[in-house]
Amino acid sequence: MGEICVRLKMPPIIGELMAGVLLGNYVLGIIDNSNDVLMSFAEIGVIFLMFHVGLEIRVKDLFAVGRTAVFVGILGILIPLIMGFLTMFFLGYQVVESLFIATAILATSVGITVKVLKDLGLIKHKVAYIVLGAAVLDDIFALIILALVKGLAKGEFHTLEFSLLVLESIVFVGFLTWWGPKLASRTRHWIEKLNIPEGPFVLSVVLCLGLAELADVIGLAAIIGSFMAGIVIDELAGVYDLENKVKYVNEFFLPFFFVMMGAHLDPRAFADPRLLFLILIVTVVAVVSKMAGSALACMKEDWKTKIQTGVCMVPRGEVGIIVGLVG
Repeated sequence: MGEICVRLKMPPIIGELMAGVLLGNYVLGIIDNSNDVLMSFAEIGVIFLMFHVGLEIRVKDLFAVGRTAVFVGILGILIPLIMGFLTMFFLGYQVVESLFIATAILATSVGITVKVLKDLGLIKHKVAYIVLGAAVLDDIFALIILALVKGLAKGEFHTLEFSLLVLESIVFVGFLTWWGPKLASRTRHWIEKLNIPEGPFVLSVVLCLGLAELADVIGLAAIIGSFMAGIVIDELAGVYDLENKVKYVNEFFLPFFFVMMGAHLDPRAFADPRLLFLILIVTVVAVVSKMAGSALACMKEDWKTKIQTGVCMVPRGEVGIIVGLVG
């Protein structure tokens, strides 16, 4: 179906998502959306997607739009959180329920946005740098807020644990962004002495998976760790042709991610008028709030950049599923 979409001049991701809907539990039942092997393949796919993007990103270019990206990330969290909570609360939901639904619409799907930007050849455009920086912050903020909401729901909120999560997140991203590339550049002479086949590539994969696991242990999304791994060894990527080698891994594993995301969608939900109404309300709030937050954050940019940034920040996915499973 991805091939069909390409022939129709549409992003292949649409076909992959639709394939997941058709093959999933709720339609043909050919694949199980809780299958451990398929879910592992899906996670590997999005981890290497973000690793590949990190390899393509130049840290200096990311810093150039850093202020705008931070504002987009912050307002892109605050406005959806407030609008989502107020909407659900006024519809009659309890405070905790409203907070969970609001949290589910917070984070931009980095995987979906990045894939579309890559398919359209815009991954090195200014808007892409703004969106990437903001989306990574989105994920961090959303997972921190999820930890807060989960604690409130259980009546077991611990200030120390919450503070540690915030501190660890700041140190993790800050250290790897600032010191990571400097440390990696000093290892080049050591890497060149390796005799094992494809030594640099093997080490890059170890770093990618290692930081993905570390991010997960801290309480962040694994994709943030793999993205940071790409940022860290960005300067070595061209020397050892890492981008092309990682790209081949992507081509195999990434479709599993989008197919499995599609498999989680139950089309029968659209047959219930009340649920359909709620879905439409939440969708409108999610789109409008995210675009409004992005537009306000990009006040100094032209309208084209504002609209493009807003549209790119709209997709939701990985974190929303995590919130749904927790809630």
